[in-house]
Amino acid sequence: MVNSICEHTNSYAQLRIFEGTHQAYAQNDGSWKDVTPDEINRVIAMLIYFGVVKVGGNVDRYWGTKTLLHGLWARAIMPRLRFRAIMALLHVVDPGTENPDDKLRKVESFINYFKGRCLSLYQPRQNVAIDERMVKSRHRSDIRQYIKDKPTKWGIKLWVLADSSNGYTIDFNVYIGRAAGRDISANGLGYDVVMRLMQPFLKQGYHLFVDNFYTSVNLFKHLFTQGVAATGTVLETRRDFPAGLKNSKAWAKGKERGAMRWERDPPCLALQWVDNKVVSLLTTIDNANDRVQVNRKTKTGGEWNTKVVCQPQAVSNYNKFMNAVDRSDQILASNNVLRKCMRWWKTLFFILLILLLSTVFFCSKSTRLRILMMQIFRGGLIMPYSTSERSLSDSSVISPIMMCHRFTSL
Repeated sequence: MVNSICEHTNSYAQLRIFEGTHQAYAQNDGSWKDVTPDEINRVIAMLIYFGVVKVGGNVDRYWGTKTLLHGLWARAIMPRLRFRAIMALLHVVDPGTENPDDKLRKVESFINYFKGRCLSLYQPRQNVAIDERMVKSRHRSDIRQYIKDKPTKWGIKLWVLADSSNGYTIDFNVYIGRAAGRDISANGLGYDVVMRLMQPFLKQGYHLFVDNFYTSVNLFKHLFTQGVAATGTVLETRRDFPAGLKNSKAWAKGKERGAMRWERDPPCLALQWVDNKVVSLLTTIDNANDRVQVNRKTKTGGEWNTKVVCQPQAVSNYNKFMNAVDRSDQILASNNVLRKCMRWWKTLFFILLILLLSTVFFCSKSTRLRILMMQIFRGGLIMPYSTSERSLSDSSVISPIMMCHRFTSL
C-alpha cells in the first residue's frame, strides 16, 4: 500500500508541477523529488505524532525553535517544507484512471482496499449495529452533509457497521448523496444501506440493531429469511406498521410508566412501551413476555423518588447493543489525527489512518491491556522516526502499516 501511494503521489506531483500549479514544491531545477516509502512512513508517523502531542495554532509550530517547543520531535522526523510538499501533493489513487463522474474518484480504490483489510482481520461477534458517523469537515462540496442530532453536525457521512461488544468498525460506506448515479431501490435508502453492509454476514446467525431511519417490516422480514434477526426503533408512519398501534399518543394518556402493548406479524413483533414517552420497537429476536426491571425517578409532592418499572427485554437489549457506532466514535476521537485541509478526500484519508490505529485496540482480550497497548503502540510508531539518520533499511525500524499488521495478527 505504501509503495502504491508513493507511485501515485509522484505521478500526480509531476503532472501538477508540469502544469505550473505547484511550482513552490519543485526543486531548484524545476523537477519534483520523488517520494520514497521511507518518507510516506515518516508522514504517517508525523500525523500520529500530531494526535499524541497537541500544539495549538499553525502546524508549523511543531518545528518551532523557541525554548518552549524544543522538546518536540518533528524536526527529527522530517523537514517541515518536505512534509508540507508531500501533504500538498499526496495522492492515493492513479491520477490517470480517475473517472470525472465519480465523486469518490480521489479515494475510492484506496477505501475499497482498506475495507477489505478490515473485513479480513476480524470476525464480528453475534450482535452488530448500523448507524451514521459524521466525519468533521467544513469543505465545500455536495458530499458534505448536515445532521442536527449529531455532536458533529457538518461533515462527511458514513454508514457504519460496528461490533456491539467493543465498537470495532467492521465495514462502512461513504454517503455521496441521493442523486449521485447510484440507484435507490423501491424499498428505500435505509433498506439498501443495511443490505449492502450486511451482505457478507447473511445466513450466519447475526443479530442486527438499527434505529428508526432503517427499521421497516419489509426489511426485517427479508433479513429473517436470510438468517439475520434484527431489532430497531420504528416510526408509526412506516408502511406495514400494525394499524392497531398507530394511535400511541391517545393510548398512552393516563397510562403509568411500564405499560406496554404489542401485535405480531410473524416473524416480526411490534411493541410499544410507555416511558417518558411511547417507545415503539420492532424485533425478530425477542418476545413480548420477557421483561426486566429498571429504576426511574419520579417527582411526587415536590420530592424525587425512585420507582421500579417493568421494561421489555427487547428494549433493554436495544439499549445495550445499539451504541456500537457511538463507542467506535469515542475510540476514534481518543486517537484523532484529523488536520484541517483544503481537499475533502484527505479528511477520509485521515479517518482511515485512525481506523488503522484503532484496529490494534481489539487484538487483546483485556480492556485495560488494550488501552495500555494503544498508548505503547502509538509511541512505538513514532519513536523509530525521531532520528533523521534512520531509514527503512535499518532493521530496527518498522513501518506504521507493517506494525499495525503485526499487532493485528497476534
